[in-house]
Amino acid sequence: MDSLAWFATTPEGEQLGKLAVQMVKVEWVPVPIWLAPFEPFQWLITWLITMVSTGYPGAVWLVIPYLLIALLIGLTILRRLRTIWWHKATVAAIAALNTLLTVAGGFIAVNWVNAVVPFGVRWVVAENAPFALANFHTHTTQSNGFLTPEQAVLWHLQRGYKVVAITDSNTVKGGKIAQRFVERTKLPVTVLVGEEFRGKTHLVLLNIHSDISPKEFDVPAAIKETKRQGGIAIAAHPWTSKHGIEELVEWGVDGFEIVNGSTLGDEKLQNLCEERKLTALGNLDLRSDPVPETATVLPKWANTTQKVAQALKEGKCAVIYLSDRISTGEFNPLKSWISELKDLWRFRGTANFVGIVFWIFVGRLALLRNRKKLSSQSSFPSLKSFILTCLLTLALFALSASFLVWSMARDLKQNWFPSLPTAIAIWVIVCLINWLLWWRLMKCELYGRQN
Repeated sequence: MDSLAWFATTPEGEQLGKLAVQMVKVEWVPVPIWLAPFEPFQWLITWLITMVSTGYPGAVWLVIPYLLIALLIGLTILRRLRTIWWHKATVAAIAALNTLLTVAGGFIAVNWVNAVVPFGVRWVVAENAPFALANFHTHTTQSNGFLTPEQAVLWHLQRGYKVVAITDSNTVKGGKIAQRFVERTKLPVTVLVGEEFRGKTHLVLLNIHSDISPKEFDVPAAIKETKRQGGIAIAAHPWTSKHGIEELVEWGVDGFEIVNGSTLGDEKLQNLCEERKLTALGNLDLRSDPVPETATVLPKWANTTQKVAQALKEGKCAVIYLSDRISTGEFNPLKSWISELKDLWRFRGTANFVGIVFWIFVGRLALLRNRKKLSSQSSFPSLKSFILTCLLTLALFALSASFLVWSMARDLKQNWFPSLPTAIAIWVIVCLINWLLWWRLMKCELYGRQN
């Protein structure tokens, strides 16, 4: 049973919080069975990658486990091959590159699937409830998220949110796209234009109309500029801030994220918000997670951007969160990893079983086929073919890696950039071709022995 807890800083907020934990239901939606072949790969990514990289800032933390796995595969092949040195060194290096591309692209593909397929947790709110749920921290493909702005709006609707702020890193572009989408489609959701200001301290800036860049503003100036634009400044995940929370209050922040993703602010932060009657938000910091752990509760009348801003400024809001999934004070990688594994089985159990059976069957067929081929295997045609195969593998690796980086790196998204589905489709095709080419290089083992 999922237990809900709440936090608020005003009497009106307390009333909303108490009502929400009584009336909101948590519904777990299982993964569709057609995703079964994909599920074993999901486990691989979660076990080997997420436990190392989840929750740490910067892409460098994602690269480290990828490199370690690739290095391990390369060294293993180098040790096991019994051919001349240049052949086994080349085959091992190609295997390491293919592994790096497979797991790095796999991380992106897994997160994209988790984002676009409607499974996981959804909040169920009765139509007559006197409140609505909101999330004020969302990244899209306009920065480093996995959903387009339009998809992000639909994601929130499917999971029970009626108010969403699109807060891409240092740009309001995603928010404006989402707002135009809602105006055009007349969807029952309120979209706020905002950004996450990523200076020395990160800020969620709401209801602004132009970019506030760390290249032009420091933190105090960014808060001041937000107020000049008529917006609201919220300190994002303040436990990672380079500035003290009292200092941020002096500079004029309107409030703090009490919950960000799966982390709850400590007692000091909670006490400060209560004493100063500051706005407290529960935000997802969404990029792709199928299990939203928190929401901000607003009165139902807050159904326009102006009314949402009024409710936040007056403290007429509360935070609800899944208490058994939240760490207090700072991010807990071990707890997050364990939660990830529990989630894999909780709403993926049947698909996991079917997927494992599927790949056992495929693996057995491939093994029998390769045994027949090995019995009639001939030496590699020529050294020229060997070199051309290596060059083709490297070219395909560079092509796929470039598209993956280009589709995800926010600093490369100034103008046109490839869509994630396009980059992932190229990755799938290249991985298949490159591993087949690698197997062709492996056949050169006979050539190496003979020479």
